Amino acid sequence: MDDETGVNEGSGRRGVVVGVDESDAAFDALDWAARVAGLRRAPLLVAHALPTPGVYLNGAAVLVQAQFDEQLRESAEHVTARARAQLADEHPDVEFTTGIYPGPAAPALLDVGADAALMVLGATGAGTIGAALVGSTGQRIANHARCPVVICRGARVPRPDARPVVVGVDGSESSVWAVAAAFEYAALFGVPLVAVHAWGPDRPVDRHGAYRLVDWPQVEAEARAVLAEGVAGWAAQYPDVEVDERLERRSPGRVLVDWSRRAQLVVVGSRGRSRIRGVLLGSTSQNLLHHARCPVMVCRESREVPE
Repeated sequence: MDDETGVNEGSGRRGVVVGVDESDAAFDALDWAARVAGLRRAPLLVAHALPTPGVYLNGAAVLVQAQFDEQLRESAEHVTARARAQLADEHPDVEFTTGIYPGPAAPALLDVGADAALMVLGATGAGTIGAALVGSTGQRIANHARCPVVICRGARVPRPDARPVVVGVDGSESSVWAVAAAFEYAALFGVPLVAVHAWGPDRPVDRHGAYRLVDWPQVEAEARAVLAEGVAGWAAQYPDVEVDERLERRSPGRVLVDWSRRAQLVVVGSRGRSRIRGVLLGSTSQNLLHHARCPVMVCRESREVPE
């Protein structure tokens, strides 16, 4: 349980990396990340990124700049000390390190998490001075991290419990990675997996306009096949995971936000494909990151696909 105060490139390898600032949301995310690290028996790296040097003051205010930098360092040390205390009190069996890194936050966290198995962030941050970990920062990390990224949502993020893991399935390559991760975490938590394929428009339109020319039974049959094929190989690899396949004739964004009210984790790929509504992710993933009622995992990592 060492306190790292500089860049340590190997400290997050195949472990869990959690970004923290002084916000309560960050410490809720820390609790969630620690529990996952404990279940995975993986090391946890608690990373705090300093604001970019020289952004807030002009070059003439050298003395004030030095005092400001010192205050930022003291604040960062307070954050990491609070994190160590929380982990020692609530997760005494989790192996962890803490680190303070030069900002900006997004590239700093992407760097230290380059070899991680998972990155975790709070859904709201402390603001610009406190190296906030959401908004453009959270989106950039979710878009560019090499591993799955979890954004923990909720005033108090629930700990892993009996609620299912939910995954969006659309037949795209990134959806395959999301399904793989969803099975992994459903098995890890010992809970069922709900695999959801959303298709069709937001409202009943099959009797009006051009939509009345669509062969809806055929579209539904193809959608059902996409869902079944999307989970089949992974279900064989995780025979102890109970799978509930759900076909929903609504937009992916609405469906997955609704399911987030009943799930403990929603998993999606970084990009998707839908013949009627366009991409499953992009706008859908952004919607989840802003409106989901539980932690959201965005997957970009390439995985071996089962035969």
